[in-house]
Amino acid sequence: MVNGSPGFVFRLDGEIDGVMAARVEDARITGLYCVRNPEKLKRVASDPAHPGVDTVH
Repeated sequence: MVNGSPGFVFRLDGEIDGVMAARVEDARITGLYCVRNPEKLKRVASDPAHPGVDTVH
């Protein structure tokens, strides 16, 4: 999950390279949002209790 939406965190050599989230309405993807800005990616935090869950602040 990324900001409460289904998403992906892309890593390159162990470092976060990008984040993509999907807006879903009525079981259909209605938008895709991708962030690759290194300044914004610094704010991506992983929850150690749930290593597959990331959040962009």
